[in-house]
Amino acid sequence: MNENMHGAALVDRVIERVKEQGWPTLDAPDVTEPVPLAPEVIDRLRLPGGRPLPPSLRRWLAFDSSWFSSVGWYEDPHAPVFGDRGLGATAEWMYGGGGPMVDSFTEFERLLPAVCLPLVGGSDSRRLLYLGSPDSTGEYPVLVTDIDDLPYVAVMYPGLDVYLADLAEVIDLDFDTYTSLAEDPEYGPRMREHAENTELGADGLELQDLYELELGDGDGDGDE
Repeated sequence: MNENMHGAALVDRVIERVKEQGWPTLDAPDVTEPVPLAPEVIDRLRLPGGRPLPPSLRRWLAFDSSWFSSVGWYEDPHAPVFGDRGLGATAEWMYGGGGPMVDSFTEFERLLPAVCLPLVGGSDSRRLLYLGSPDSTGEYPVLVTDIDDLPYVAVMYPGLDVYLADLAEVIDLDFDTYTSLAEDPEYGPRMREHAENTELGADGLELQDLYELELGDGDGDGDE
């Protein structure tokens, strides 16, 4: 594993890009006046459930806390308190309202009961950080939701580190499908960890797949 392609080291590259040129996409709020958090503040922060922050988030917050406030993680960037919305409520917030398709994401909470934090990107699709089980690097998966055909959920990125790097275009990733990184030589191992931990599998699940999975295995408790 190339350490410069993961975790805090990768986020350092994102920060340098954002400082020099800003984000290359209009989806991402600008970081005009960074609000860095002191090391002791970051050390005290905990994710919902009392879990430690992933390395990528610790590094980003040392640079700026305002960006995640802008995308809906918390209200006060000087004293973050993470939200506690599940997948259904997070999807409703990201899509700007409910409706049969969006409301169906609540059904996935039987498999994915952990807290979700919204991210930017997509139209029929959205991205979110799922705070279930971390991978071997301490990072949590970024999931994609899609309502183009049937409600669909999959692991799209192995962590916030890779998501931010892709958003900032500091790495070149090939996405033929939402789950293409499962075959990536650098990120595939982490993707496969999350595919197993979330029980979403390598290709993700549509709503009907979720029902079939439950019929075959019984109701899943997911990972928390």
